Amino acid sequence: MEKKPSEIITEFLNFLERAKNEYESAYADVGAEDRKEQTFLHDLEFAPNKNERNKVATRFQQSRRARRKAKDRAQLYEYVSNFYTDKQNKNLINALRRLQNEQITREKYLFGKREFKNRVD
Repeated sequence: MEKKPSEIITEFLNFLERAKNEYESAYADVGAEDRKEQTFLHDLEFAPNKNERNKVATRFQQSRRARRKAKDRAQLYEYVSNFYTDKQNKNLINALRRLQNEQITREKYLFGKREFKNRVD
């Protein structure tokens, strides 16, 4: 047996939680890059010369590329995050947690040290 059933259930629940956190983090990164945009536009507008404009344009381009990566990361985890946070799926998540606990208890019994207690004297 490669993995116990409880380990697989635990991995799945952990994946759902990580996906939600990853989505939120990526979405926050997109917002941070969006807020920088106005600053770059003003820097371009008031750049004293061509060299300064080019430097600002390069930083602006890097910011847009970082935003794109963050947005792609957010889209990758969006559906999983929505599934995890949907109120209709709350009962399913809670049922999986109960199943996980019951399975861990059963595995401790099955794979732990078992002793026979004689019931007859």
